[in-house]
Amino acid sequence: MLIQKTKIKKIISYFCVHYLYYNLFALLFALFQYNRIPFAIPLGLSIAFEILVCYYYSNKQMVKMVDHVLHIMAYNFVIILYYTNLQYFIFGNLFLLLSFVIRTKESCSSQITHEYSSIIRFLKTFYRFSALVASVCISLKLSKYVEWTWPQAFWWYWMFLSALVGTCFTLIIVLISKIINEIFKQYQTVPQEYKSLLWALYISVISSVLSVMWIINTFNKLGLDLPIKIGEVLFYSSVSFNLIIFCAITKLLWDSIIDFCFYLIQSQQTEIESSQRELPTSQLSQQKQYERRNTVHQIFLKKLSSAFFRQTTKQDLILQSQKMTELMTERGQTKKILQTAEMESKQLQENQNKVNESSQKCIICCDNPPNAVLMTCGHGGICYKCGLEMAQKSKECFLCRQQILFIYEISNFNDDLMKVVTITKFNY
Repeated sequence: MLIQKTKIKKIISYFCVHYLYYNLFALLFALFQYNRIPFAIPLGLSIAFEILVCYYYSNKQMVKMVDHVLHIMAYNFVIILYYTNLQYFIFGNLFLLLSFVIRTKESCSSQITHEYSSIIRFLKTFYRFSALVASVCISLKLSKYVEWTWPQAFWWYWMFLSALVGTCFTLIIVLISKIINEIFKQYQTVPQEYKSLLWALYISVISSVLSVMWIINTFNKLGLDLPIKIGEVLFYSSVSFNLIIFCAITKLLWDSIIDFCFYLIQSQQTEIESSQRELPTSQLSQQKQYERRNTVHQIFLKKLSSAFFRQTTKQDLILQSQKMTELMTERGQTKKILQTAEMESKQLQENQNKVNESSQKCIICCDNPPNAVLMTCGHGGICYKCGLEMAQKSKECFLCRQQILFIYEISNFNDDLMKVVTITKFNY
């Protein structure tokens, strides 16, 4: 587990280093556009970045090391051509094309699967493709192989910007769907997931804003005189402010992001282990895909009867405890409350003893203790094994015939309150 979290921290730090690099490169390249620094500085930053990433993050994997070497060769090639006034920039794209091919092939053969793996894999491939197309278009324009205007040469940028905006809308839709599912109790979302999605949404939104500011300044610098003026000072300030805010937010949410990524990997491993179990041929057709995980935050079920439970929240428990504390501290009422509580406790104990006589065993198999509740209907009184078999065969509650979406495995918290230990989600 410690090794897995160490790997996750390295992956997240790898992304953060890339994001900081892109912001610094945009800042330095804007300075070059306004003749504040020489062209070698932003390209030198790119070379230093590739060397750093290759040394610390490649893990001696041949594909990644070759990819970084190709980028370093491409940057050096462009610097040499720029200072020697040779118009052969188009050939520098061969390095980037080869890099795109080997990284795309590696991405397609990846065995990593979780809820967000497809989105991440698609975005990485799309942004690599955008960078390749951008390089080709700009080099064709600089080498004067085409008679494009600068807006025509930047047609790829609108594709890139559309992807950024699309990423923002995708994250917003995912957040809304998570909130709706949480409201209707269809699925329990861990708090770390919300924080991680908000962190990703901030990155997407601010990247879109900075991209718009950069393209406006670039077109104005190229002499198009757009009606919108941003200015170099505002762009420098925005990028610098974003770097500070990004570092602060990342430090604040670092543990939550790590925990959520670790939870995704755990879910993936659970699915792999369950899929690798050997089953008899007669049972393969009856097997249903499901995911069982431990509860990350506390969930309680209030026992209304031996076979019916209702979900309650931690806030309800806190409010109930606060009300009881306030009542217990009122003058002249302490004795009365204690007497009433004692009577209620005796009555609950008597009821519990009567119930325990008939509810100590599962009402289906009459063998195992009743430690499972079917959701979202809330019917229980059965063991986890019987509940799992029921969900795999009939997919319906044995009492109300509602579809079984989850099975809550519970443990006794007190007389009428049960704590949820694990949640099993079914994917029919």
